[in-house]
Amino acid sequence: MKPRVFIISFVIILLGLSGCKEYWDDHYDVYPETVDQNIWEAMQADPEISEFVQILKQLELDTLFLSDIPYTLFAPSNNAISQYLSEGSLDTLIIKYHISSFLVNSGTITGEKKIQTLSRKFAFFEKSGTYAKFDDIELKKESPLFLNGKYFVMDQVAKPLPNLYQYFVINNKLLADYIDSQDSIILDRERSKPIGFDEDGNTVYDTVSIIFNKFEAMYFPVKHEFRNTSATVVFPKQDDYRESLNLMAQDMAVPGINDYNDIPLDWQNEVLIPHLLDQGVFLNRLEPEEFVWESPKDTLKLQNIKGDSIQIFYTPVEKTLCSNGYAYNYDNYIIPDSLYMGGVKFEAEWLLRETGVNRFAWTQRATVRSDSPFAPAREYISTASNDSIVRVIFPKGYTGNYSLEFNSQKIFPRRYVMVVRTHMDIGGIYDIYVNDQLVKTFDYYEFVRYRGLMFSVTGQTYLPVGRFNRFDMYVDNIHEYGRAKIRFEYKAPGNAPSNGLVIDYIEFIPAAN
Repeated sequence: MKPRVFIISFVIILLGLSGCKEYWDDHYDVYPETVDQNIWEAMQADPEISEFVQILKQLELDTLFLSDIPYTLFAPSNNAISQYLSEGSLDTLIIKYHISSFLVNSGTITGEKKIQTLSRKFAFFEKSGTYAKFDDIELKKESPLFLNGKYFVMDQVAKPLPNLYQYFVINNKLLADYIDSQDSIILDRERSKPIGFDEDGNTVYDTVSIIFNKFEAMYFPVKHEFRNTSATVVFPKQDDYRESLNLMAQDMAVPGINDYNDIPLDWQNEVLIPHLLDQGVFLNRLEPEEFVWESPKDTLKLQNIKGDSIQIFYTPVEKTLCSNGYAYNYDNYIIPDSLYMGGVKFEAEWLLRETGVNRFAWTQRATVRSDSPFAPAREYISTASNDSIVRVIFPKGYTGNYSLEFNSQKIFPRRYVMVVRTHMDIGGIYDIYVNDQLVKTFDYYEFVRYRGLMFSVTGQTYLPVGRFNRFDMYVDNIHEYGRAKIRFEYKAPGNAPSNGLVIDYIEFIPAAN
């Protein structure tokens, strides 16, 4: 019985080996006839791309094919090159953009893939079913695999895609200039060598400096290109941007501000452009349908590149493919009036810096003149504007000198109501100046006289919140965009319950002329 079983097993093994050999021969021992042929020979023999071959010779790029290093070429047809030359010239950068030092096997690609070209820029290769595209240009022919690469043929010359920064250099130079303005020079600690210490014990370096761009660190490195990282930037083109500034100038109705030329560049760089970037820079390439509301009653929320959730109230248009993302224009961009018609609030605690536990000193933005060294304090109050106030206490009946001077945020030239929120029990008599002009003399005893009810210059009534309330004054001497210089000068103790100065905040509210 055993010899018979052995014979049957031996026959099965032989049949299996025979089947394996057939499978191997069918799938692995059959090579295309071209695999031993140099791709350069094949391209020279293809009459459809003879013009492209000739240009490669003129630029001495035919030397690439002297080795066995594989290349993939995206060769424009003769008709494509003739049409392109009728409108412009082909330089080395454009030709190198059609060559990749990587072998692109379309059979293994589904969807879109970034490929690096000899121009050091990335291009997009897309495969869907039997169709393949190079930067959205259809590839009509694919060669077999040769010894050192393969080539595709297309009926259009591809232009190297601009990166997002290059796109804005062309379409809105103001944003490109803003990005450049964010460059700063910093110490490269890894490349710098410590050579000793200064008299304060700080390390002294043999300095190697590098350029650090704050915009690219906060948002996206728009000047650089990556294989797997991209961004979407929605920002109005230059003409649309300027028209939005024209509408803003008309809406403000401020003498001297008539069109986009009169809107201060400082305001655009410090307020408008950061607002647009927060509203319009996203990680990855977002398609137009991702900005569409599901219904008119809904609001669309997206996460911007900083990780903040923002509401989208606009429609992006004119999608442009860049080498490191998408750039969109706005459909009918209008600047929100909240950016220029609302008030500006200055929190008093911005004037202090902490020097120890519950110990504070004035920052450099505050100038104090006093006969006695009164230390400022920051007191946390739940009902305060930003949960804290600045407090300076004088001896009761103090008759000496004291003044506090500082600059507000930048504001537009117009008439304002300047509101001061303060404590009703701490004060005295103060002269208040804006840009060295006396705008109000205020006696804190008025809080007692009017039982906490204060009447605004506009006719409204300020109601107390606990022991806090407000008083205000008109300010008519803001004649140009900039910071208002504010000064509180102590004149006398008056009849206030306690002498000193308490400020929660100061607010500039645009007023009718």
